[in-house]
Amino acid sequence: MTIIVLYILLGIIAFIVILLHFSVRATIKASKQGVEIKVKWLFFTLYPRKPKKPKKPKKKKGEPETADEQPVVEQPNLSEEALEEFIKQAEQTQQEQERSSQPDEPEILPREKAAAEKKTDKKQAKKAEKEKRKKQHEPDIEPQEGKKEKGKLAQLKDKFNMVKPYIPMGWKYFRKILKKIRITNVQADVTVGKEDAYEAALWYGKVQGFLFSTIGWLGCIFTVKLKRLDVHCEFNEKIMDGEIYLKVKVRPSTMIHIAFCMAIKALCIFIRQKKEQKLKAETARKKREQLKKKQQKKAA
Repeated sequence: MTIIVLYILLGIIAFIVILLHFSVRATIKASKQGVEIKVKWLFFTLYPRKPKKPKKPKKKKGEPETADEQPVVEQPNLSEEALEEFIKQAEQTQQEQERSSQPDEPEILPREKAAAEKKTDKKQAKKAEKEKRKKQHEPDIEPQEGKKEKGKLAQLKDKFNMVKPYIPMGWKYFRKILKKIRITNVQADVTVGKEDAYEAALWYGKVQGFLFSTIGWLGCIFTVKLKRLDVHCEFNEKIMDGEIYLKVKVRPSTMIHIAFCMAIKALCIFIRQKKEQKLKAETARKKREQLKKKQQKKAA
């Protein structure tokens, strides 16, 4: 039975790994009308989601189906006698609420007092034990005379020194993540034009240079595959129109692998920092002990 269970677990893990190898695809289409984005994974559309159909309100029991069957509401009696009785009833209810809101002072029995005192004694003993443990674990480094407390700049420097070893590692893996994002099937069809032929030619060159330079810049960061890039020029018309289409693919398995490696590296750096702090505390303690011994010898 145990072997069968192991085989089933291995099969489930293998199935999950295979599913994670299928990439998440996002198609982006931009034009003057707007931007259309669709995100899919396998056969599921993650974005945009289909709008839910509005549910029909259920009819409650006792509600009339038609306007003719509506219940008749009795009109209140607005005479002077009825108003006086209503005011008297309201004053009586208000007095009763005030009496009930005043809390009765509970009588404290001697047994309850003793139990409360025992609880407070136990809490104080626990606090004292916690303080003793903290003092034992904390490095016994006494503040040197003449030194002031650290200011804000010194505290910020200490925090930066704590984070500094993680910066190159984080930058390295961030670049890896960006490089694993693939931009494929890039298609662009742009038409530009102006009434003057000279200005139209200049504008055509600027737009073409901008498009090719942006694609080259994206190629340095991501993995880009260009399919088609056309720029048309119109000389006798002031126009700026076009359409850009591209696909973005990301594999969840690669992202999980990079995140796992990053977490292991960060853990190694954290352990190394803790060891360095312990060594510094030990060296400081040894130096202080040596100074005390020297002072004792001089005093003797």
